[in-house]
Amino acid sequence: MKNLKFWAILAISVGLISCNSDNLSDASLTATAQDEAQVSAISDDVLNNADTYVNTVFATNFNAPAAEGMQKVGFNRNIDGVIITVDKTGTEFPKTFTLDFGTTGIKGKRDNVLKGKIIVVVSNRMDISGSSRTYTFVDFTVNDNAVKGSKVVTYNGENAAKKSWTVVVSDTIVKADDGKMIVSNSTRIRTRISDGGTPNVYFDDSYSIEGSASGINAKGVAYTMAITKPLIIDGVWPVFVEGTMVITTEKRSVVFDYGDGTRDLKATTTVDGVSKTISLRK
Repeated sequence: MKNLKFWAILAISVGLISCNSDNLSDASLTATAQDEAQVSAISDDVLNNADTYVNTVFATNFNAPAAEGMQKVGFNRNIDGVIITVDKTGTEFPKTFTLDFGTTGIKGKRDNVLKGKIIVVVSNRMDISGSSRTYTFVDFTVNDNAVKGSKVVTYNGENAAKKSWTVVVSDTIVKADDGKMIVSNSTRIRTRISDGGTPNVYFDDSYSIEGSASGINAKGVAYTMAITKPLIIDGVWPVFVEGTMVITTEKRSVVFDYGDGTRDLKATTTVDGVSKTISLRK
């Protein structure tokens, strides 16, 4: 009888351990998906803000009116409180842009608070296929999440009236809430699907994102990500509103679904057929 009780208790214990392990694994998968979603949203917001200011300066054809106090070799311009420095005027390339958001913070186009500097090296005019922009950072944060690493964006040209760019990213985000680090390396195709009805205003444009990534989540666990349905960024909304990605870690996968295009801060995670609604981090 004692042996029967022992084996019964052992069986129940093993069952509980198994369930708890599954639950922990599910939670880890969801946390990894949230980490990748946060990195992706921050990365796209950085591009959106930087491109807005760089394109605005491009639209001036790099003229340096004396009335604005611009120097012959380079010039400064203040747009929305962001101090933009360009190393040279005229048509000579490459050009280096420094976008200084200051130390107290400026709200960007998607309502996130940006601090520090983005350095953008532009190889040529961005309407020329094959031209590129390289982005690096100096003490730069988005909502106090530190952004490190680099991005290289190459213009692919126009197809069916839609422009696209290849975006190669090496991102490191140090989270504001706990100081933990997320690393993500990705290659994506970023296609503009709408100009928001304002062809000369860039921050309200909408994009479709395709591609994949690999990285290390905030707990130090390696993962991979594949976009299975294009991710949609809708103008100034701070997170993706549609699309699906699959994140795989520790030989298990979670399906991360941004929804049907509704502007909200929600997504759905599905692990082993069980779905949950979660809140997105900015």
